[in-house]
Amino acid sequence: MRLSSFVRHFSLFLLLSSVFVSAQLMSGKNLDVIRVEKTGISQGKIDSLARMLGEQQAKGRQIPPEGMQQLRWAVIDNLVGQELLKLEIKKQNIKVPASKVDSLVKFFKSQFPNEEVFQKELKKTGATLAQFKEKIEQQVQSETLLEKKVPYPKEPTEKERQAYWELNKKKVPINDSISGAQIILKIKKGEKAQDKNDKKELLKGLAAQVRMGKATFANLAAQYSDDPQAKKTGGVMNRFVAKSQGSAFEKAISKLKVGDISDAFETSDAIVLFMLTEKNDGKYDSYKHQIDYILRVNAEQERQLAIKAYLDSLGKVYKVQYLNKDYTPPEAIGASK
Repeated sequence: MRLSSFVRHFSLFLLLSSVFVSAQLMSGKNLDVIRVEKTGISQGKIDSLARMLGEQQAKGRQIPPEGMQQLRWAVIDNLVGQELLKLEIKKQNIKVPASKVDSLVKFFKSQFPNEEVFQKELKKTGATLAQFKEKIEQQVQSETLLEKKVPYPKEPTEKERQAYWELNKKKVPINDSISGAQIILKIKKGEKAQDKNDKKELLKGLAAQVRMGKATFANLAAQYSDDPQAKKTGGVMNRFVAKSQGSAFEKAISKLKVGDISDAFETSDAIVLFMLTEKNDGKYDSYKHQIDYILRVNAEQERQLAIKAYLDSLGKVYKVQYLNKDYTPPEAIGASK
């Protein structure tokens, strides 16, 4: 679904990009290809944002033409959606607290190394801090309107998880395999007991960070693990049998439930911290985390369909014109059927 990140991640990208895009518009491509009421959206702006989004996602890899087309459709959907929401916000006279806007300004500034770098990037665009804050205010207003019209889904209930399990339990694999992720701190030859204890304390602190939601296990593994592959894999161990890792490993994780993090334990050559993410024993408790995730994804997808329907309804209230077929997405928001 092209709008799957409209409300959060992608809208944040566009919020910054729409401020910082003016210096990157390509000469000769500033003609409007879309109009929402009296507001025009140019080919140059769409192409620049699509290119920036592609660079952000690809991280140096080449994006095929069909991939760039999908990015272009996503940018168009978001830009048209934003303009429709702005019109409706004005109509409904939606206001937001200044404190919330200031908090988001602080957040966006934190994405830059320091205030000086942020100000330099802002200066490149010719935009002022006041204009930047106005953009953020519009974003918060959009979020407020969307949440009012299409509320966020409620968290899955135990009854819903159980019902999903009953429908799908015959499909799950049943064997001795597990999956998870580990952080290993190698033990040097002749290493003293105190040094080993220090490593256990470090891992204990890392586990606490994950449990409190202050960091992800994968990020900590990439940062601290002595496994040379951890920077790429986040310490992930795909399906394996626990006893294949040795008796100390098997004993340390034997009582873990899916989602649990072990205590730091010692093997023949390392101090290890392990998080269990999959246990294929056919028991409901081992699949609750996966079921919860699936139900949340399904609910969010349903919400995005509802958002698309709401934006289409706004497209019937406010005039949306697609002036170039190459910039008209399939199922374009507000387009005549």
